[in-house]
Amino acid sequence: MANFVERLTAPEKNNPYYYQDNVFYESGYGLPNCTCYAWGRWYELLKEKPNLCLGNASDWYYYTEDGYKRENTPSLGDIICFINTQDSTIGHVAVVEKIYSDGSILTSNSDL
Repeated sequence: MANFVERLTAPEKNNPYYYQDNVFYESGYGLPNCTCYAWGRWYELLKEKPNLCLGNASDWYYYTEDGYKRENTPSLGDIICFINTQDSTIGHVAVVEKIYSDGSILTSNSDL
């Protein structure tokens, strides 16, 4: 993403990307919630409403109707999807904020 600025702190309550203009917040699934956070973070990065999945985190990777590319190697600003191998209905999404020289990453996310 061009002009990428990492987020390493929680968004303020007056940040519209995560609160009043966030579809998850508007429907009662606001912060703390990983989907609300990731949707808001992409909104913040893109400066326009993203076309991301509006379902559970476990559905995000498989929701190809959004038109976004899926990769196995993370890039800055990517949404990383985690799915529980024991129960595929449980997932988590986060945003890649840093990639270190050893290949490890730092993500930002909400814990629920």
